[in-house]
Amino acid sequence: MTVELSGAAPEVFDSRITTDVVELVGSGRLRRLGIEFGQGWLTPRESSDGVGIDVEHEVGARASVRIRPGRRVRIELTVESIVEDVITVHGPVMWVRGENEPISWHAGATAEIVLPSEHGPGLLTQRRGISTPGGEPGMSYPLDEELSLRPRQAMSAAWTYEAFPGGLLDVPAEPGWLPLVRHVPTGRAVEISAPDGLVQLVGDGTVEDVDGEFEVYPPEGLTAMEVWGPSGRTLVEVGAYEDLAVLRRRLVEEQGSDDVWAYVAARSLAEGPFSDGVLDRIDWALGAYEDEPTAWSVCASLLASHVGLPLTEQAQRGAAEVLSRGGVDDALLLALHGLAPAELLTGGWPIGDFGQRGLEALARLSYGRIHTDGRRERGRDVAVARLYAAGLGETERGLHAAACAQGAEGRLMCLLTTRPDPLDLAWLSVGA
Repeated sequence: MTVELSGAAPEVFDSRITTDVVELVGSGRLRRLGIEFGQGWLTPRESSDGVGIDVEHEVGARASVRIRPGRRVRIELTVESIVEDVITVHGPVMWVRGENEPISWHAGATAEIVLPSEHGPGLLTQRRGISTPGGEPGMSYPLDEELSLRPRQAMSAAWTYEAFPGGLLDVPAEPGWLPLVRHVPTGRAVEISAPDGLVQLVGDGTVEDVDGEFEVYPPEGLTAMEVWGPSGRTLVEVGAYEDLAVLRRRLVEEQGSDDVWAYVAARSLAEGPFSDGVLDRIDWALGAYEDEPTAWSVCASLLASHVGLPLTEQAQRGAAEVLSRGGVDDALLLALHGLAPAELLTGGWPIGDFGQRGLEALARLSYGRIHTDGRRERGRDVAVARLYAAGLGETERGLHAAACAQGAEGRLMCLLTTRPDPLDLAWLSVGA
């Protein structure tokens, strides 16, 4: 049977039933969506009232899935006990595949899955349920991984799928009640309005409540706050971070010896305070790269020449050698320091298609959206996304790209505050 999504961006799906899965298969933004029943669940039967299945569990539970067409395709799932004992069963798994990797947020009472596409996004929204992450992007447990059911108890979940015209950058806005800024400088507050709810921090930090307007002061690093509303608890990641200059100085104090450390140290000296001891160590560290330069050693030499070391010619010679090797990130880094041509709008960009590189970086940053995918932001992608946004200028797309990059950068800064990574700090320092 087929299921049709109507509206501004219509799609058509075939439904399939196997020994443990009911699924939709399409060729648009949403390529596959399945509800899978695992250990203990018996072979499903096709429903007699539309697209869906009925399935029973060996310990005395039954479940049903119904999929209904319309302007939003609706997926309804019910699990209920049919015995007089307390029973425990494995929860059904929902998995989603799209044209590109999904961006998933499964946070309890609230959940969304965005499917980016060059034709505009697809969006799956939880309307009812308690969704938890399933271990990979696009995989989740709509009712939790393990279900404990009282006698005759029923649990249910409902999701909708809709699609929108547009492009890869046109990801849907996050739920309106979410704070616009969730990762803040240390000592600043995350502000959230919940007049009919309650907000609590998981772990350390403080929360101030004035008539439903909450100011949340998270500890350094990443943590979560619980937002309680009529549909239950939603976990929202928040965090606090130290200034980038502070993180650079901490790294300098570790007395490193490689090219990335030398770059960060030279960048730190340029903004002060100056230290002859650090300058001498930079000179010593870069000496090891004179015969076999790297992109970072070349850029560090250029920065060091601005704070007193005679390394300008070494930087220029090294740049030519590094460029001859053809490394994409090497060419990018040198271009950002004026050591390689970078005509963004006239085809001279040295790393291939500028637009494609920027979109790829934004995708790896989850377009700045909140997620529970375990996808870690990287300084390199933040730097490329910032450059891409600057190239687009004060356009709607440029402002959107800049906002995505800024959101991802805040989250990465929280991570680096508690778990410093020299390479990420170096990339964030480029142009900062």
